[in-house]
Amino acid sequence: MSEPRFFTPDYVERALLRDGTPIRIRLVAPGDKELLRRGLERLSPESRYARFLGTKQTLSDDELRYLTEIDQETHFAIGAVREDGHHEPVGIGIARFIKLADPPATAEAAITVSDEAQGRGLGKLLFQRLCAAAAERGIERFRCEVLGSNTGMAAMLAKIAPDRTIKISEGVMTIDLALPSVTPTATVTDPAPPGPMYQLFRAAAENAIEWTDAVRRLWRR
Repeated sequence: MSEPRFFTPDYVERALLRDGTPIRIRLVAPGDKELLRRGLERLSPESRYARFLGTKQTLSDDELRYLTEIDQETHFAIGAVREDGHHEPVGIGIARFIKLADPPATAEAAITVSDEAQGRGLGKLLFQRLCAAAAERGIERFRCEVLGSNTGMAAMLAKIAPDRTIKISEGVMTIDLALPSVTPTATVTDPAPPGPMYQLFRAAAENAIEWTDAVRRLWRR
């Protein structure tokens, strides 16, 4: 008999970021379309370019349906909103993975944190939750694709442990990394997850690397 899941449809978590900002984390739902649309509009041009390779201003109705009307099994997403008790909740981060048909137990994953919330521990928190939720759903590896011309990324990958798989084709690096072992209740003050995967996602959150179109499909149809 399998163990009860932590990330169920009624999962809601309240936490504080490093600066004391109160947030709420929960699974993305169909009613989040407007929250997601406003979140994209609030990203800086640099953040938009790093994730969409362009100056995308808004999401279409089809894209919003694709990003919010999901099964939370093969396509999983959680979002974080800022709560101050005086205004409408503001979306400040989202993390998702989409399971690949092949190879088995592998999913593409990506995390976006709003510019205002970067450097406060939210990216680490979302990464920890995404890894824990993926493990619950039988995912063993995350796949990421980045532009192979990035010298900083190449240097970082040179230090990665032997559990990695890297393929380079037509200027694109495809990296398969084993999920780190994390608990679903780790906090922003806990040590960063071990292994290179967290470094990769942190570099992406800081716009230090550029995703390829394969990963951008996580954010658009």
